[in-house]
Amino acid sequence: MLVLIVLLFTVSIVDAAEPSTILAPIGQIKQGESLTIQGTTSLQEVIVQIMRPNQTLLEMDQLTKSELLAGKTVTLPMHAPLGSYTVKLGMGSDVSVATFVVVANGGGDPNPGTDPGTDPGTNPGTNPGTTPGTDPGADPETDPGTEPAETPAAPGLPGEKPDGSGELAIQAVGKPDAAGVAKAAVTLEALDEAFASVQGAAASKLTLDVQKVGGAQAYETTLPAAALSEGGKLRELTLRTEFGSLTLPSNMFTTAAIAGTANVSITIRHVGADNLPAQARAAIGNRPIVDIQVMLDGQPVPWANDQTPVSVSIPYQPTIMELNNPENITVWYLDERGMPVPVTSGKYDEQSGQVTFITTHFSRYAVVYVTKTFGDIAAFPWAKKQIEALAAKGIIAGTSEGSFSPAASIKRADFVILLMRTLGMTAPAGEKFADVNASDYYHDAVQTARTLGITQGFGDNQFKPNQTISRQEMMTLTARALTIAGKLAPVGSGGNLAAFKDAADVASYASDSIQALIGQGIIEGSNGLLLPWASTSRAETAVMLYRIYHRSGGM
Repeated sequence: MLVLIVLLFTVSIVDAAEPSTILAPIGQIKQGESLTIQGTTSLQEVIVQIMRPNQTLLEMDQLTKSELLAGKTVTLPMHAPLGSYTVKLGMGSDVSVATFVVVANGGGDPNPGTDPGTDPGTNPGTNPGTTPGTDPGADPETDPGTEPAETPAAPGLPGEKPDGSGELAIQAVGKPDAAGVAKAAVTLEALDEAFASVQGAAASKLTLDVQKVGGAQAYETTLPAAALSEGGKLRELTLRTEFGSLTLPSNMFTTAAIAGTANVSITIRHVGADNLPAQARAAIGNRPIVDIQVMLDGQPVPWANDQTPVSVSIPYQPTIMELNNPENITVWYLDERGMPVPVTSGKYDEQSGQVTFITTHFSRYAVVYVTKTFGDIAAFPWAKKQIEALAAKGIIAGTSEGSFSPAASIKRADFVILLMRTLGMTAPAGEKFADVNASDYYHDAVQTARTLGITQGFGDNQFKPNQTISRQEMMTLTARALTIAGKLAPVGSGGNLAAFKDAADVASYASDSIQALIGQGIIEGSNGLLLPWASTSRAETAVMLYRIYHRSGGM
């Protein structure tokens, strides 16, 4: 009996407790009408969220106690979805929830009055001014006052750039939280309106400029999942913050990966190097490190998609020494242990003042300045710069710590690895060569090249990975890869193959590809010779890879 009394007493206390945040009822609202979020709270600030019937975010804001008491007005879109909306108000565990119903805007009172007034005013003014100005200026060059004033852009709409892309400034909701995260949100209606307001050939590009917030260590931007999932509209969205920018393809999530998800939140955080291994910490120094993460409906998830690369830009001011050798500025991916992995697409863009790279997974990335040379390349001055630049990017490596072996021949599999790495090419698995095993270090690169149609191999489904590659084989694979990547004019155009003394020695399968490379200045030959059947040295490979890296947008 005593236990029962205690339980009843406990229940009565819980039932008697009153929440400190109370949300006033809203009721029924028509499409296009305004509603007021109003209530009381003992908290200094509260977050208000309005969710559509499908639980996607319509509106989010941060209100002070006095602002909540005065009320926040929200105007619904004219085509707002019909149904029951949810309003969440509060902070932490102190949250009040209310619902309201949106109904169709079917017009007003069917009987507003049989006699609204038969005489609204028979003489509103017969002479508004018969002579408003008979001489607007016969010479527009001498009378600039006749030009109409420029109409200002509508508030909230993006500014349009000459190429047809647009920008939309968005404000973070309140101050950064305890973890230093400034949060912003954009609704699907706002995105659709912003894209619709941009005209031109590139109207599918929009930059969301998240405004700087004092004291912020990270920016979290919440977007509707429909804006980033395959099957949606083909649009390109860039999130720009003070710590970096992300250009997100509209299909970065597969339908399966995002099924049932209402919102995607992407965070870019400025982090320090304190927890990194000593060697990585020393190499990075005080250069920027960013951590990019994603959440689906508030739950952190890893993101990786080889078929939808994301472009990343990090603001960076190089030193004078670095500006003298900008090709050595690159990017490292930092794995779970903080160990660096080169990002071969990393480069410094002097025009924008940013370090840019492409990634297919989110993690930590650091700007770094890398110098790398080898003791045996001094005798190859025509290739020394190219070898060092590619080694700094992590595209090519030595045969040992201090040696490059520039005169050594290169194998077919090794060349394909370097070619795929230089162009950043990936593709889903397809038909395999009989002599390429899943455990081979070159498997993924060769598989990508076959899937994309860069190589067909030899007869009997053989690739011959360990066979030395000839110069004409190298040129053919390169031309095909550049053509697929959209970095080369149509095969067979431009170059004058006949200008080389040994043009007749070129195999028929390679002639068009070699001619295209000649036309683009990628192949120059040696003393008037192409030497198509000769093997390819590692130094020659580095020179050509350096040229195509530039052509593909690198360095």
